[in-house]
Amino acid sequence: MKISRQKFLSAALILSVAVNILIGGFVVTQWIDLGPDKRHGDRFHFDRHAAVAVLDDKQREELKDFWKERRKNIRPYFKEFREYRDRLAELFSAKELDLVAINQTYADMIAKQLQIESYMQASMLELAKSLPDGDRAAFFKEGFHPPKRPSKMKKEDRE
Repeated sequence: MKISRQKFLSAALILSVAVNILIGGFVVTQWIDLGPDKRHGDRFHFDRHAAVAVLDDKQREELKDFWKERRKNIRPYFKEFREYRDRLAELFSAKELDLVAINQTYADMIAKQLQIESYMQASMLELAKSLPDGDRAAFFKEGFHPPKRPSKMKKEDRE
């Protein structure tokens, strides 16, 4: 059975969009406040909650205010990102695939994701500049600490 080129490209595009949405969603959720004292050892990006643990109470309050202001500023970007994602869902669910609209919406969504990433990078740089050297080193060392993996000992080693 031969698959038409259009069907193949459509399937490849759907797969690509799905993977990028998953990656984008993962990146975006790294910055959502999930509550105090929550450690996420399985994260591969910056763990802000773990990093905050090395700061004193005054610095924690300043950092809380810092991120509160940035969340307010970036909220519209996330809203637009969600709108593009929802639009893609509509386009892929339509009776007829509009490849031009799908490609444009996907490109717009990726552009918005890059804006979010750029904003986050600028915020992290601003944060780094605001912390004293020793605190900055400890903060970022803890925040970028790789996740702990459970040790896989051989059965005979455990006995």
